[in-house]
This record gives sequence, C-alpha cells and structure tokens, in this order.
Amino acid sequence: MRYAIWNKRDPVLTPVGEVLTAEQWIARYPAAGLDSITVVCAAGEINGAFFGTLGRMRDTYADMGADFSACETDRDVLDVIESFEKQLNEPAGASLQERQTAALEAIAAGTNAENVSVLDALLGEEE
Repeated sequence: MRYAIWNKRDPVLTPVGEVLTAEQWIARYPAAGLDSITVVCAAGEINGAFFGTLGRMRDTYADMGADFSACETDRDVLDVIESFEKQLNEPAGASLQERQTAALEAIAAGTNAENVSVLDALLGEEE
C-alpha cells in the first residue's frame, strides 16, 4: 500500500522528522479539518510524506482513465488508484532481455560466417 486514509486523530510524522499532532497538522493544512474532506496520507510510519484529498485524487485519476465503477469504499478507491499507478509505471513493450534474445535469435538464424562469429562472441565461445 502506498496510500492510507488519515483518521484525523493520529499524529503525523513528516519526512524531515517532525512529529505533529492532529491539531498541528490541521492548522498547517486547514482542509484536513473539514468533515466533508477525506484526507489521504502516505501509508506507513512516515504518513506525512504525502497529503491529498480523496475526491481530488479520484477526479484526477478518472480523467486519466481509471475506472472507479466497482468501488464501494474509500479503500476501494485507493486500491484502484494504486493499481492504476502501477500500470502507468510498467514498461511498455519488450524488456531488455526479450530484445537481446530476439537479436541473438536473428543472428543465429543468419547463415553467413560473420553472423556466426558475432553469435559466438556474444555467447563467449572461442574458436
């Protein structure tokens, strides 16, 4: 998990080492104190590493193509966002290893001596 719903009671630990009470955090970010706002923080011990609002995050990710139609809870919304982010960060296309394998196969498929020499060199075989 990357994100969590902040309960507006727990202390907030920031990346620079501040430990803030809920009241101090709300004083710093007044929107966090509104009952109508669901606050999203970083999951884990350093929960102050991220501050956002669930409504804004949902709108942003919906605009990018995330599908929230099956969501019944705030945690469901966060799960969709985290899954969507993972998909965005996955490399598109073939991996480096897949490209290298394809190149070696293409070289091996060649019949001329130059291709065989290149393949032997890549595989570490000596004549």
